[in-house]
Amino acid sequence: MKPTTSQDNLLTARPLAVLGLLLMVTFVTESVVMSLLSYLFPSLDGLPAVFTDALFLTALSAPAVWWLIARPLELLARRESVTARTVLRSIAEAVIIFDANGTIYTLNHAAETIFGYAPGEMEGRDILLVLPEIAPSEPPLAWGRPPGESRGRHRDGTLLPVEVSVGELELPRGGKFIAIVRDIRPLKRALAAAEEQHALLGSLLQQSAVPVFVLDPEHRVLIWNRACEELTGRKAREMVGTDLAWQAFYPSPTPVLADLVITGELERAREGCGPVRQSHLIPEGLQAEGWYTDLNGRDRYIVFDAAPVRSGSGKLLAVIESLEDITQRKRYEEQLEYQASYDLLTGLVNRNLLADRMRQALLMSRRERREVALFMLDLDSFQSVNDAVGHDEGDRLLKVIAERLAGCVRAEDTVARRDSDEFVVLISDPAASDNAALIAGKLQEAVARPIRLAGREVAVTASVGIAVHPRDGEDAPTLLRNAEAALYRAKELGHQNFQFHTGEMNARSLARMTLENHLRHALERQELVVYYQPKASLSSGAVVGMEALLRWHSPELGVVPPDTFIPLAEETGLILPIGAWVLKTACAQNRAWRDAGIPSPPVAVNLSPRQFRQHDIAAVVAQVLVETGLEPHLLELEITEGMVMQDATRVTAVLGELKQMGLTLAMDDFGTGYSSLGYLKRFPFDKLKIDKSFVRDITRDPDSAAIAKAVIAMAHSLHLKVIAEGVETQGQLNYLQSQGCDEIQGYFLSKPVPAAEFERLLAEQRQLTVHEPGAVCPEKTVLVVDDDEGILGALQRVLLNEGYNVLTAKNAEEAFELLSLNRVLVILSDFRMPGMDGAEFLRRARELYPETVRIMLSGYADINAITNAVNLGAVYKVMYKPWGENDIKENVGEAFRHYALLHSSR
Repeated sequence: MKPTTSQDNLLTARPLAVLGLLLMVTFVTESVVMSLLSYLFPSLDGLPAVFTDALFLTALSAPAVWWLIARPLELLARRESVTARTVLRSIAEAVIIFDANGTIYTLNHAAETIFGYAPGEMEGRDILLVLPEIAPSEPPLAWGRPPGESRGRHRDGTLLPVEVSVGELELPRGGKFIAIVRDIRPLKRALAAAEEQHALLGSLLQQSAVPVFVLDPEHRVLIWNRACEELTGRKAREMVGTDLAWQAFYPSPTPVLADLVITGELERAREGCGPVRQSHLIPEGLQAEGWYTDLNGRDRYIVFDAAPVRSGSGKLLAVIESLEDITQRKRYEEQLEYQASYDLLTGLVNRNLLADRMRQALLMSRRERREVALFMLDLDSFQSVNDAVGHDEGDRLLKVIAERLAGCVRAEDTVARRDSDEFVVLISDPAASDNAALIAGKLQEAVARPIRLAGREVAVTASVGIAVHPRDGEDAPTLLRNAEAALYRAKELGHQNFQFHTGEMNARSLARMTLENHLRHALERQELVVYYQPKASLSSGAVVGMEALLRWHSPELGVVPPDTFIPLAEETGLILPIGAWVLKTACAQNRAWRDAGIPSPPVAVNLSPRQFRQHDIAAVVAQVLVETGLEPHLLELEITEGMVMQDATRVTAVLGELKQMGLTLAMDDFGTGYSSLGYLKRFPFDKLKIDKSFVRDITRDPDSAAIAKAVIAMAHSLHLKVIAEGVETQGQLNYLQSQGCDEIQGYFLSKPVPAAEFERLLAEQRQLTVHEPGAVCPEKTVLVVDDDEGILGALQRVLLNEGYNVLTAKNAEEAFELLSLNRVLVILSDFRMPGMDGAEFLRRARELYPETVRIMLSGYADINAITNAVNLGAVYKVMYKPWGENDIKENVGEAFRHYALLHSSR
């Protein structure tokens, strides 16, 4: 395009100047023309002169008019045309100019492109060809229309969405209209894509397993998905369009987290939603969590996350809030936290929380100058009760004890379960030491109240050890250790006892720890040895069995008694590897003797309670037999009475497995537990062992003798053999033999000996000397008991002269021993003797040896006691002092005749 000059613009920029210039040119031209005409054509006049004048004037002024008017106007028109076309080409929308008849006058390239026409192809055509829907109702006056959506027609005939506005061009002659057309197909596609994305987002939110709802800036619910419905119980139809999202979570109007994101009221958020924190991922997001009661019928722990959704310009469009139900995880965490601090069985404080409570109590005691008393309780013989009634009932007993202990103390005091049957009570009080004994007695009294378990009434007692801060320790570990030492001392002194800590107890506690440490290494250091003790038949005297017994020879501690370390091994669990080693060693030794040609009898091995409770005990025994090669009939397993009373169903199954292997089964320590005839019939035992506590006193205690007698009779009725352990005297042997006992074991036969010594015993075929009952003494044997040696000697001389076999004793103890060793028919006893008097002695003698005839020697001062003895049947006749020789001869002779009369029919 040619650049515009000042001259070109003169017409439009300075029209007056052009006009003046034009007038001046006209004046000058006119003057020149008139002068020339007058000079050249002086004769012209009238119309020809005028015509000639105009012709010359026009010819002479034409260049000036061209230069001053026509040329600038032409250039301006061209320039405006070019500008218009340039503008039209640069407009993105289609621009179509048409006349009142709808004929397209001109259009821009965008219009040709939108409607698919070549350049120049649309000019002169009807506007309705491309915009069929803009036809005026009253042409040509109503072409104009405001902007609005319409449809255009493409050259290929397809319709396309367009936005059209039509207006009239303000031209001098009018009649021209301009249509501005915008192709809205991209907009439509964008809107469709947006709608599709919106639908997809809505679908994703609706189908999401995560509960989600969306609020608009006016707090109205836009989306309430199905997962949210299931969690809250509120349906989307109830919530969408309302501002009542709070109703799903709160009983009264309270902003939900999304509301607070909209308003930005964080302080109010903390009041309504509990602990609120900024989101770690979204700067404007909020997070909150907490328990919500009765949320769709359940108490739930919900985690909320709310975040804003903004446009590109930052305008808030919506807030999305998600909910996560972590109730199960929270309850599991609470359960783990509870388990870390509380005992699951009793609900009491456990060791961990006890340690923390103790630290707090000691800290407060130092600040407030208070004492802290620690009571450590251990249930006496709980294991026996647990074995008798079973674990379930044992657990119930522990729960009851826990409740009772908690009821004995204040709410601010602590009751903890420290071990299986061990409890701790922690009390902080200014006068704790003064009241400790009273509190200990109260605790023991609560424990000792009977409780019904497994259909029977059971009462347990508790031993208590007491340590008081600051006297007995400045820190928690020391206080616990000293209370434990006091507890051990209390248990040593017997059941239902409590002891305060003393310095001596520290030494005891240290000794126990030392013993445990050495025991843990005793097996690997080969300090443990198996001894063997024989069992003999009371019918033949031959050795028919042996029991493997554990001994500990410690280089540091010396010979440690079994009753010292075996309970400790049981308590610490060391009995499991030790017991397995004893079983394998005993079986291997018996197999070795057999292989060497030594006729060794079956070996008996004790199974401890922990061993027997092993789920695979039968497999363990079978494996030992395989490894050692010992035949099953050469192994006898001894199981205590208390062990079989726990979980009778399992015990029956385990004993059945062991019996099927061909083993011999013996019930050990019979009489110390709670077993009954029904249980004996149920279990496949072959033998019963009478506990040595009954055997020890059978020659002097009628009750022990009666128990032994009853056990022997009962066992034989069930076709079981009876073994009496702990036999130490000939008298005990004689009594057991007289009652039909099958075998004995004890020091009277042999103490436990090492394998080498027991091998010599077997090789020598040692036997027990057994006498026939009644073969020890002649028939006419009389026993005289008196603590006065003069009277004792006089009576002996008189009776010896009469031909009697006379045995003498100075007290009841000696008399019982003689009775157990000899067949005595008549007893003469003085009433007044040290220790046991004559009346009590003769009463026991009657129960132990009812066939004897008993005569009391006494003075008149003892008439009442003697009368009672006579009434009880303990005395056949009473001889009052003084008496003569003839009186003695006559009464003793009468006693023998009475005996003969009573037994003549037998």
